[in-house]
Amino acid sequence: MPSAAETLIARLQADCTAAEAAERSVRATVEAQIQAAERARAFAWRRLSALSDMARVAALEPDREIAVERQLEALFREIGWIEGGLAELAESARPLLDWLRPIAEALHAEAHPVPADSGDANPPRVEDPPLADPIAAFRAFEAWYEAERGEAFLQVYERYMPATPVVEF
Repeated sequence: MPSAAETLIARLQADCTAAEAAERSVRATVEAQIQAAERARAFAWRRLSALSDMARVAALEPDREIAVERQLEALFREIGWIEGGLAELAESARPLLDWLRPIAEALHAEAHPVPADSGDANPPRVEDPPLADPIAAFRAFEAWYEAERGEAFLQVYERYMPATPVVEF
């Protein structure tokens, strides 16, 4: 039979083991929260970069079709998928254009609003769908991309850069 001291020590050791397990659990939870917050921050900045670049391109070109094409080219160049035009995109990337084109059109519409009494020769047709909020549309695109491809679209901004040795001359 264990002595009173051995029983006391065993209880204290059990308390220590339980406290260590609780600490590990808290640390794992906090680490997961930090990683989620880091990812959200990084993606927010990447989203800003992508949409602000597209918005600047949209503001520079009054012609909608040309502006949309240039916005999409700028986006795909920035992520490194093309060097020239959209024709370089792989067939697997074509569905992305269906999602991104309305976003580019919305950015162009915001940059070049048509006044109600402008007498525009080509006013928006009644059957044209209303243009979406570009940010909400981009987030919907991101959700579709992640569901379709199993990874976040904004992850494409991360490029592996091999270590380069520092050499002094």
